[in-house]
Amino acid sequence: MKPIPSFLDFEASSLSPYSYPIEVAWNLADGSIESHLISPETIMHWTDWDPESEKIHTIPRQELIAHGKPPAWVCERMNEQLSGKTVYSDAPRFDGRWLMKLFSVYENPEPDFLLGNAYDCILNTLCPDIASRVYGVVKLEALILEARKRVPKQHRAAWDVEYLVEMWKLAYWDSRSDK
Repeated sequence: MKPIPSFLDFEASSLSPYSYPIEVAWNLADGSIESHLISPETIMHWTDWDPESEKIHTIPRQELIAHGKPPAWVCERMNEQLSGKTVYSDAPRFDGRWLMKLFSVYENPEPDFLLGNAYDCILNTLCPDIASRVYGVVKLEALILEARKRVPKQHRAAWDVEYLVEMWKLAYWDSRSDK
């Protein structure tokens, strides 16, 4: 099997414009997943917290402070692991905002990698020929449902990355069976 593209997911304090990242996960080319809680303790303006969002991601703010890594450490680790790559998100508008918010408190305010759309990546794997895109979009919907059956847990960064990796694997094997 060819290397798996890197996928990324964030969980956040809320969906408001003042939200900040509280957890991030990404995968490596072998499919292994790395995940880290992010501590807001040293960032004075990271105060936004939505109890309704906490019900979804199930991460109490106190757990972030007790077990989370400093934002600068997380930025350095992400750059070490993902430098020079395009990393794909299924929600690039939101994840891009939290990625920039995370790196804004780091000495190097830009990540050493690019952010792309996971569905475009998977669609390109499924049908690299532009002429077959209608088939690919229909097939993508089926893969989304199958991947969600295989990885039913949601709203934690590592689970959401695992779901994207599974969807890519399904697309890869589907594209291989067409040959």
